[in-house]
Amino acid sequence: EPSFVPLPLPGTSARLFDIKRAIVRAKKLDASSSNTSLEFDLAIQNASTNEVYDDESMILPRGTRVVVRRVAAERGRGILSRMAAGAGAAAGPMAPGGAMPGGGY
Repeated sequence: EPSFVPLPLPGTSARLFDIKRAIVRAKKLDASSSNTSLEFDLAIQNASTNEVYDDESMILPRGTRVVVRRVAAERGRGILSRMAAGAGAAAGPMAPGGAMPGGGY
């Protein structure tokens, strides 16, 4: 059984991309970003329904519990590359926080 760790984010909801970015920062997964040959992404699914969330623009309500897995990504297409490129850096503040085991949010 996974343990759920709160991931504090402001607001009542958050885009999936912002949740992934917050997880990367909270878990310091960007600390070794000098080695870009080890590209990865985060696979996220709902802990209750097992629904896989793959649209990074989708909005998740605060308190959503998710399971997070680190998965391999093609060079230049991982979450760190997208964060560096400002992907999803659209207008509006990040939203919510909830619980995350490897992730709930």
